[in-house]
Amino acid sequence: MNVSNGEFRRKEVCKVLTLGNSSVGKTSIIMRFTENMFSYKFMTTIGVNFKEKEIAIGNRLIFLQVWDTAGQERFRNLQRNYYKGAHGILLVYDVTSLESFNNISKWIEDIEENAPQNTVKVLVGNKVDMINHRVVDEESGRSLAAKYSMKYFETSAKDQTGVVEVFDYIAKKVYSLLSISPSYLNHTPNSIMLKAKAPKKEKRSWCS
Repeated sequence: MNVSNGEFRRKEVCKVLTLGNSSVGKTSIIMRFTENMFSYKFMTTIGVNFKEKEIAIGNRLIFLQVWDTAGQERFRNLQRNYYKGAHGILLVYDVTSLESFNNISKWIEDIEENAPQNTVKVLVGNKVDMINHRVVDEESGRSLAAKYSMKYFETSAKDQTGVVEVFDYIAKKVYSLLSISPSYLNHTPNSIMLKAKAPKKEKRSWCS
């Protein structure tokens, strides 16, 4: 995005939650997106953490705060406190785990009870690189997403498949909602004005 020196552009803070059973790869997806890294040694998330990344779309900067939530049942009550004010939700399951897929309906119940009605929601089938261990096929994932009126993505944090596309979709949906209703993000107090700097010759892509 080109912004001439002295112009102002608006930086919008967008809160994105990742939900799903423990060990489905939520942390790995977040680290691949925000840091472009992958490790087999990520520790199981305890409680809630978040990472940040900025995306330029149209004439706005969408500043994604991506919240990494624990999947264990004992943390569910804690997680519900973070649903409030969410603009986007990644509902993640592991394509090699039928249990994580079957539990999506429980996560949907939590979302419907606690998240804002206009939150952008997507269903993500992760670990598609593990072809020989896959037990949930793509058709089943798409069917479940359609049942709940969600966009469906398949990802692999290991080889990067689909990860950028998921967050790009959410950011663009938020941008389109802002175009229709400029007050869309007003339920969080983090929208600020930034003075744009003169364009530099070299730019780092947000998806790197």
